[in-house]
Amino acid sequence: MRLQRVFAIAVLATLIAFPLVLFAHHSRAHYGTDESTTTGTVIEYKWRNPHVFVVWEVKDQSGKATQWVGEMASVTSMIADGMTKDSLKQGETITVLSFPSKHPGSTEALIKKITKADGTIVVDNSRAGAALRQP
Repeated sequence: MRLQRVFAIAVLATLIAFPLVLFAHHSRAHYGTDESTTTGTVIEYKWRNPHVFVVWEVKDQSGKATQWVGEMASVTSMIADGMTKDSLKQGETITVLSFPSKHPGSTEALIKKITKADGTIVVDNSRAGAALRQP
């Protein structure tokens, strides 16, 4: 009887948890569909799952600095796109093509392409745009 109860609880827990895991990944709905290009300096490069992040500082014409936070895919997806944990270094100048957040005043973005100052393309993630444009 005790074994049956433990088994029943395990099955119930699995049935409850499975749908939560299945739908756990968030959508990209809060990013806009208009591309934006910014040029700035790498502040931080976070090579980790569930997403790779880049933080870069952009200065406007008056010299006011704004930090942007850009999200990319998982580490394994970024490796497939040719990136490594050493692709970016703090202090490097980069140009970022991205889809900024739809929220006014937000400095978050979904990164599509990163190019270094010398013209080297670090990543050109065409999937980012395709994911946003799907109905």
